[in-house]
Amino acid sequence: MSLMNNRKSLIAATIAAIFVLALFGTITFKNENKKTETKQSTPQYQYVSAKNAIKKNAVIKEEDVEIKMSPASLVGSYKATGEVVGRKAKQDIEVGKPIMKVFVQEIKIDDGASVGIKPTEGFRAIPILVRKSSLPPYISLSDRFDLATKENSMTIENLRILNMLDPTKDDSNKMLILEIKSEDIPSFIKYQVATKGFIFLQKNKEDIGEYKFMDIQKLEEERKKAEEKKLFDELLKQANEPASLPPIENIKNNEPIPNLQPSGFIEAKNTKEVEVIIGNSKTKMEFED
Repeated sequence: MSLMNNRKSLIAATIAAIFVLALFGTITFKNENKKTETKQSTPQYQYVSAKNAIKKNAVIKEEDVEIKMSPASLVGSYKATGEVVGRKAKQDIEVGKPIMKVFVQEIKIDDGASVGIKPTEGFRAIPILVRKSSLPPYISLSDRFDLATKENSMTIENLRILNMLDPTKDDSNKMLILEIKSEDIPSFIKYQVATKGFIFLQKNKEDIGEYKFMDIQKLEEERKKAEEKKLFDELLKQANEPASLPPIENIKNNEPIPNLQPSGFIEAKNTKEVEVIIGNSKTKMEFED
């Protein structure tokens, strides 16, 4: 009897344990789902982090930094790697630490000294000469900006300046060394020669963007060619379609069959023909019955 009671107690305890585990698993699963939903709905902010340890006074390289995301905006941090590459560190920066603006030295141009930044892989340095009077005060080595031609034939977004030089003794012009993607160099040179001037557009420092070259004139020419081809294809299709014939009319019994004339169908009329002889000439005439 005692053995039977122990067996029943063991079975009841096992069932209770399974129920508790199932209930705990359901609660845990729901909590994990809630965490996932919360995580997905949380906004992410981009910042530059140290991928390798960076020593004080060392020039920051492309392989030393990487982009990471944070649920909170890090005030005073860099948003793009191009903002720190080529600049010197003012202090030691540990691996995984956000690179703040106070950690990096500002680049200054001193009396036309050849101070510059090395182009990123896949990019080339190309100079443009700009009158100092037309150069906005917000253009500097540390910030990115947009560049457009006055004819709106070309625009470049998130452009970086590698160097700023003073090639004239009277300080009337500035030479900007721009970082242009290798594949865009031919188009840029074409518009640099043809343009009547450039327009510099300031970027919000909190904007996150990548380099983008747009050949607007080429895109417009391609659009026009596509429209012309579409029109030509429609005309060709219409030319190849068979000519439409007049609608077929049912002919009732004992009705004359209509004659087909160039202008359409006309009804046949009951006519008679007679021969008319006048002098040496002979002709035929028809008249209705």
